[in-house]
Amino acid sequence: MAHASGLGNQPEKCELWECSDRVGGTVGTDLVDGYSVDWGPNGFLDREPLTLQMVDELGLRSSLEPANPQSEKRFILKNGVLHPVPFSPIKMLSTGLLSPLEKARVFCEPFIAGRRDDGEESVFDFAARRIGRAAAETFVDPMVSGVYGGLARELSLPACFPIMREMEMRYGGLVKALISRQREKRKAAKRNGAPSQKSGGPAGPGGHLTSFKSGLYLLIRRLEERLEPVIRKNRQISRIRRAEDAWEIADQTGAAVRARNVVIACPTYAAGPLFRDFDRDLSEAFDAIPYAPIVVVASGHRREDINHPVDGFGFLIPRSQGIRTLGSIWTSSIFTERAPEGCVLFRSMLGGAGDPSVLDLSDDQLWATVRRELDPLIGIRKDPSFLRVYRWEQGIPQFKLGHRERRATLEKRVASHPGLFVTGNAYYGVSLNDCVKLSYRVARQIKGS
Repeated sequence: MAHASGLGNQPEKCELWECSDRVGGTVGTDLVDGYSVDWGPNGFLDREPLTLQMVDELGLRSSLEPANPQSEKRFILKNGVLHPVPFSPIKMLSTGLLSPLEKARVFCEPFIAGRRDDGEESVFDFAARRIGRAAAETFVDPMVSGVYGGLARELSLPACFPIMREMEMRYGGLVKALISRQREKRKAAKRNGAPSQKSGGPAGPGGHLTSFKSGLYLLIRRLEERLEPVIRKNRQISRIRRAEDAWEIADQTGAAVRARNVVIACPTYAAGPLFRDFDRDLSEAFDAIPYAPIVVVASGHRREDINHPVDGFGFLIPRSQGIRTLGSIWTSSIFTERAPEGCVLFRSMLGGAGDPSVLDLSDDQLWATVRRELDPLIGIRKDPSFLRVYRWEQGIPQFKLGHRERRATLEKRVASHPGLFVTGNAYYGVSLNDCVKLSYRVARQIKGS
């Protein structure tokens, strides 16, 4: 997508060009036979004020749906058994996910000297240094697969999880940071007379998973309704160039517009070719950010055909387990009205940076893989009554080692061209909240320019 802020007698005029016949990218929701299935992301954490501000501006506050509290219960597969994720020290002591020595190593974390510089380090190396190699493979590797579809050994900690680096630098360690931050939040809540929110920590980010009653695409539909006069679908940019004091943007038909400001909001693999002739260094900076493929297999089943109580969020699978499925979300246990009465809906993920060949499998082969790997875990008696497969060849941006330097190079090239801006999930974070924050920042920059 590109946004052009026009010149002339209507300085506030803008156009939003979308190369396909729909807006939203990987955000979509299918409503079929009583099932509500999200194509890609299925919600956002309610910790970001700007996202909630946008929800209010769109009049959608009453349509918000927080995740069922039971979704706090999550599982990790280890040696053929689904183990609850131990979110407390007491549960860590009793978990079967680690041996006694591996648990002891986790509890040594407060005594491990903290790194005081903000240098590069992989997510896996950071976790192994803080809590031990076994815990990093068991907890961090599947978490990274679940969020980024990437390999923890290849992704940059300060780019992917800057809060963890900040916690170590400021407090000396994760446990020390968690204790100090909880104390600070309690004091702040006491001063303000308000309950403290769920805080982030080593186990994951703060906030509560939230969506909309009919699925996440409701947000896109409402945005499209508001922006309908300026949206131009099926309009592909063929050329961008600087013309005197303005930008000239042409579409696939050769029709061109002139604009004071241009916002590039498409994936970097689509942005790179747009600048090949105008600024090759900028084009290469876009191209330098890779993506991982993701396949989502959504399956609907009669409740009686599943043995497991599916009483939680779902489960993640460490790559060390030798299973192709990355994890499975029990969508109908998280949000209401996602499956017909008496049925359940699962969304299972495959692929990622470690398994790009998954895209070569047919839909039947993908389901056969999921069933073969999940049947021993949750007991699938029959094939699903509903099946949808969503393939994202370039699904999730990968913040690999050196991402901050690549991002800085890109931003420097963008800044050298007045009136050019970029936004999206390939720079500071892959979540909906990250996209909203960066978009508001770009809007403020344009307003101030």
